[in-house]
Amino acid sequence: MNQKEFFSLRTNTLAALALTIGLTGCGGDSSSSTPDPVITENFGVVATAADDYTSGEVELVSIQDTGMQASGGYFSGISDITVNGYGQHYYLIRKFNGDQVLKVDIENPGKEVWEASTLEAEDQGSANPYQIVFANESKGYLLRYGKNEAWVVNPSANRAEDFFTGKTLDLSDYVPTDSQGDVVQMSAGAVVNGKLFITMQRLDSNYSPTNDGYVAVFDTTTDTEIETNASATDTLKGIPLIGRNPSNIQHVEGIGLVITNLGGFSAPFEGTSLDVVDPETYQVSSMIPDADIDTQINDVVIISPTEGYILNYAGWQDISLQSFNPSQGATSLALVNNLTGMDFRDIELSPEGRLWLADATLSNPGVRVIDPSDNSQADFIETSLLPIAISFGTVVTNP
Repeated sequence: MNQKEFFSLRTNTLAALALTIGLTGCGGDSSSSTPDPVITENFGVVATAADDYTSGEVELVSIQDTGMQASGGYFSGISDITVNGYGQHYYLIRKFNGDQVLKVDIENPGKEVWEASTLEAEDQGSANPYQIVFANESKGYLLRYGKNEAWVVNPSANRAEDFFTGKTLDLSDYVPTDSQGDVVQMSAGAVVNGKLFITMQRLDSNYSPTNDGYVAVFDTTTDTEIETNASATDTLKGIPLIGRNPSNIQHVEGIGLVITNLGGFSAPFEGTSLDVVDPETYQVSSMIPDADIDTQINDVVIISPTEGYILNYAGWQDISLQSFNPSQGATSLALVNNLTGMDFRDIELSPEGRLWLADATLSNPGVRVIDPSDNSQADFIETSLLPIAISFGTVVTNP
């Protein structure tokens, strides 16, 4: 489906919904006033890459119950990319040696609002931007994997020059003695109750996770680091993790902050785990400890304190989707739909509460949509290139 067909379909759908709402209101008292109808439409934003890594682009999906199709691709460029959605916009991040953020209005998908550099004038080497962590619509934090300073940014900026506020969060205290490039490798972040939590991998000079992973905590009002007193044996303000090489962090009500630790990059994946951090007390516990699993926990989605999913990595293109009960840990891991020995790149929870699984199978790439109520596959969304990262956006209209 091309761009014109996609947005013609979208316009017709919105018009039909508006007509339905209007007709429904005709049976009422003509003298009474009714509020303008509001239509909310959710979109999937999928970063894709060529199988030879020579290019990457973005594909968009209007979320329906079934029969979904992707449009695009948009903004063809390097393959090392990711996407972060927030409201009606998404942000295309070009990572290593790309060093750019593009703001895109989902309703005008073929043209960026602006394109901003992620480098300061004095920066040497790539900033390798990883993620925008949103505090609200006008404040966020750009995590730069290749630098020790995260940027305080304004996602609502209408001009590229207004995106970076000029303020930074300095994480250089966390650089270990034996480090890779003298940087902390900030990898993921989340905002909870006015506090920003940033994970740091702290890899050694051999690019191995021999140093403790850490979480730094900042007050999002003052942008000052909080002393967590999580360890009595170090001089750092942050939280030392149990596992190593953290790659992802998400907040789950009733659990806390769930952190995915990759551990080693190859078998036996020493240090892989799911850690849980209490966002108030900063205490750390294990949901799945390294000793309970002999493969790598590659990604996770936690739906509730009793329902979750992991991507279990045994080797290159040998990944399984497994469900589990977070309250029971590794003993409850179970294969889903015989989805094993495959090339899964990402798993995310959609606004409707379904799993979107990025399947990079060369012969048939796309997004598998899984219904968690029975683990059935509700839909399959074909993509032109291999899906590597998924995010979501929402368009609200008054027809």
